[in-house]
Amino acid sequence: MNSKWVDLAIEAAKLGGKILKGFVGKVNPASIETKSVGDWVSDADKSSEAAIISLLNQKAPGHDILAEEAGSIKAKSNSAYRWIIDPLDGTTNFLRRFPVWAVSVALEYRSDPKERWGEIIAGAIHIPPTGETFWAGKGNGAFVDGKPIKVDEGRPFQESLLATGFPFRSRELGEKYIKLLGEILPRCADVRRAGAVAVDLCYTAGGIFDGFWELDLAPWDIAAGALIISEAGGKVSNFQGGEDFLSTGDIVAGNPLVFNELLKMVSNHFPTERNVNKAPVE
Repeated sequence: MNSKWVDLAIEAAKLGGKILKGFVGKVNPASIETKSVGDWVSDADKSSEAAIISLLNQKAPGHDILAEEAGSIKAKSNSAYRWIIDPLDGTTNFLRRFPVWAVSVALEYRSDPKERWGEIIAGAIHIPPTGETFWAGKGNGAFVDGKPIKVDEGRPFQESLLATGFPFRSRELGEKYIKLLGEILPRCADVRRAGAVAVDLCYTAGGIFDGFWELDLAPWDIAAGALIISEAGGKVSNFQGGEDFLSTGDIVAGNPLVFNELLKMVSNHFPTERNVNKAPVE
């Protein structure tokens, strides 16, 4: 794994965070647009994303880009590399001044650019409210601010602290989700729902949380975080235990012990993979 791509992912995530900090408490209400119920975008998101894309175009020319607001940006060449960008994960939190939000940048390698998804080989998540930066390179471990991190494997499920998110993009799935939550809650120590997936995944990798699950997420929500968890010794899958969680956005993650028990409950409520493909049309 070429460390220069990890370094670039870190630089890009920190750049986005620097842009966003300048908007804290200063977002022009007229710039806020509603993409769907409970899903907003503002000048803050767009400015962060534009800065990141400019940096990547400068330092990784010829690479494709998949960004939350700009969508799929194809390079002139038939690139095997694609950057996946979330310029502001936790937009609602950011706009309401709830200090849980982050910038996520990942690099995907596809030996065949016609493949739906390739392999995430580098990722960085910067959390401006705390100043933390998590990153990982494929095969080289996971880190926070230069210190190696590992998932916590010492707690039984009944003592585990889990994280999740509500399916606000697919509210028709809410009833099934509530039933699942109703089964999980009595069996663990507690569940947190902070509203920024990238942060949840980082804190699972670092052992603050023991496991995480959520459905109907976007690829940019989870690409970097999934790699960071895997490189920290954790496990990641879709709701049925398969590897293609980027297509549906349905993800289960955690330390191996908690992951296995959590996946059993999740797959019992969602035994069939949803027919969803979130790969960009190219």
